[in-house]
Amino acid sequence: MGTVLDEVTSEAVDAAHIRRRVEDWEERVSRLYAMLDDWLPDGWHAHRGVPVVMHEELMRKFGVPAKRMPTLDLRDRAGHTARLEPRALWIIGENGRIDLKHDGCHYFIVDTAENFAQPNWEAVRSERRCDREVVTRDWLRRILQ
Repeated sequence: MGTVLDEVTSEAVDAAHIRRRVEDWEERVSRLYAMLDDWLPDGWHAHRGVPVVMHEELMRKFGVPAKRMPTLDLRDRAGHTARLEPRALWIIGENGRIDLKHDGCHYFIVDTAENFAQPNWEAVRSERRCDREVVTRDWLRRILQ
């Protein structure tokens, strides 16, 4: 099953598949957080924040229990903060979304890869959804300035 649309319209989806997707999502989120932590500008540090509960419609439909997903809080020496929070896995056209909020700006970080493929993280400001950028060290440093 290559895409979310394929998945949500397939008769072959079962609880084991949904559990596997949730585990994959948790791994991708954790790897993204580690990458962002490595890319932080001088003076910034990251720490895990309060988890959020994930219990999306397909999880409920197939009896898959809710999952506590990690958040990531970023802070610099001057007290500026940013927060990353997983919002949804099953999004048509994407392979999951994480919200990043910083200095009054709201970004959507989405994985544009197919299910179970190597992640391809892209980001866009919530009010400018057509201006996507690849998530890179330069992108992160630019938005945190």
